Amino acid sequence: MKQNKNKGNSMEIVYQKNKDKQPVYDMYQEIFEDPEPFAQYYFEEIYATNQVILAEEDNKILGMIHLNPYHIRAGKKTYTLNYIVAVAVWKEYRRRGIMAEMLKKCFNDMHEQQQPFTYLMPANKAYYEPFQFRFVMDWEETMIDDHNILYTDDTTDRNHKIVHIMAEDYQTIQNFLERFMEQYKIYTVPDEPYLRRLEKESQSGDGSLLAYYEDDLLQGVFAESFEEDEVYIRWAYSLEPEHMINQIKQRHKGKKIYITEGNLFKGNSTGKDFIQSKKVPKIMARITNLAAWGDILQGKNDFTFRILVKDPYIKDQNGVFQFQCLNHKISIQRADIPQDETLDIHTTDAQGWEDEISIDELTQVFFDYDAGQILKEHEYLKDIVPAGPIYISEEV
Repeated sequence: MKQNKNKGNSMEIVYQKNKDKQPVYDMYQEIFEDPEPFAQYYFEEIYATNQVILAEEDNKILGMIHLNPYHIRAGKKTYTLNYIVAVAVWKEYRRRGIMAEMLKKCFNDMHEQQQPFTYLMPANKAYYEPFQFRFVMDWEETMIDDHNILYTDDTTDRNHKIVHIMAEDYQTIQNFLERFMEQYKIYTVPDEPYLRRLEKESQSGDGSLLAYYEDDLLQGVFAESFEEDEVYIRWAYSLEPEHMINQIKQRHKGKKIYITEGNLFKGNSTGKDFIQSKKVPKIMARITNLAAWGDILQGKNDFTFRILVKDPYIKDQNGVFQFQCLNHKISIQRADIPQDETLDIHTTDAQGWEDEISIDELTQVFFDYDAGQILKEHEYLKDIVPAGPIYISEEV
């Protein structure tokens, strides 16, 4: 891949080739200060298979971005997409446009690789909104603090057990979880590599990947980890959610339990004083290959229209695109129209386009997230069936 040089100095934007862990590890820990067990997990499991983009000057690292690959199901296809993490620039080199140069290279390389989108979990959304990222998913976070509540088990006639999941059971666990993923149009595939990574991540927090059985039948899955007297649970899905949550509470008496997403409280009452649930915007995404969305989206009716798409960071995505739907199948292709600043953007002439829209607005429409006002302003987009809801639960 080509190297990018920052005009006016010798800075280069490059992919790390030799995977010299120590300088990257030192920068990561000094800036992010993760607990040592988690940092060790990250660099042993994630860093070993990811890509790291570096901003370098005179053999010194000025900034970095980690691109962590995950298998994402979107529509009828499974893609390997990049989860952007560990975006960092040393303090003394900030406000020089280094982050922008690194992200620009990321976006354009992903575009060339026909990756439909990239995503991240922002420390501060203000860092990423200028780069056309928008929130696309809330996490429903539930906290249980019932250590003063008398626990009663109303299913004593059943044989319950919670056991560690072994590697030889990963395929069974994947099949179990995939049943719950059918409700989502975009989700992280819980395949064997993912489950192995989830187990390692849980272990870094003194936890594990666990299965819940009733009468020797698999009824649930969850990953748990700990911080002092608090329990953190993810990927919590069960065919008997009330039974499983009761067993989890019994397992962790006297501790606060934090549950992210899953189905343990979907449709169940959380009105009790010791159960607090809230939705928190967590995952931001950005379209990186607009044409690739033709394989993800569907249409309600047949249509054809042209839009001037504004994308200041991906040159090949900054221009006029034709959207067409035939028999519910959508195609999105760049239209070969000369760029003429004097052309009326509202013309209905076949040589022009009907409207203009920014790439971040399209992101909100495609993911069906807070897009009401956008659809009012661009009503023709209402004939597109969006790709929500989504399920992304990883943290790195």
